[in-house]
Amino acid sequence: MTKLLTPNFEDLELDAELVKDYLQQTPSFFLDHPELVTQLRIPHVTHGTTSLLERRQEIQRGKILQMEEELNALMVNARQNEVIFRSVSDMYLGLVGCDSIATLEKVINDVCKEQLFLAQFRLLQPEDEAYIHLQAKLDGNSSYLGRLYPEIMEAVFDGFAQSVALVELNYMVGDEETIFGIAAIASSSIHHFNPQMDTLFIDQLGRLLSRHAVHITC
Repeated sequence: MTKLLTPNFEDLELDAELVKDYLQQTPSFFLDHPELVTQLRIPHVTHGTTSLLERRQEIQRGKILQMEEELNALMVNARQNEVIFRSVSDMYLGLVGCDSIATLEKVINDVCKEQLFLAQFRLLQPEDEAYIHLQAKLDGNSSYLGRLYPEIMEAVFDGFAQSVALVELNYMVGDEETIFGIAAIASSSIHHFNPQMDTLFIDQLGRLLSRHAVHITC
């Protein structure tokens, strides 16, 4: 059993740590002295001074607001993931029977525009003029989110594009990985694709297209 610390105030000089230790070991202190809850005044940066009770209520309100913000963020992520799941599912169904790059591009482009509100989808192959520039932007990574030089954007996309998502398409021959294309999605918003955002959708899209497009392009 832990022995309760009861300092002799005549022999000890009070300091912050001593008061803190005493209050921690005496949880009934404010129950025994309820008048102190409202009498004690705590300095506050913006409100001058507040009572201990008011300060506790303020801290509780802060914690509740933080929990509400975290819950809202989880709900937003859940909705985004649901949209991504439905979009990838519709892409998968639309790809069944595709026999050309043009058909494939139209299927993915329609979903990107109608469900994800993106500007355009393109699938580029090594023979395309802009392919080497996109490959350089990937710089050995499987995907890239962010911006390209305006002249590269104009060479890849037909319309107004401000940010882009790139993902390489590949297939395996034994233990060797062969890159056969790069999927590019444009957004008209400069902030839509950025290096800090989650890559869940673009990674799923890369795996999906790698399975289907390889039979058309190779």
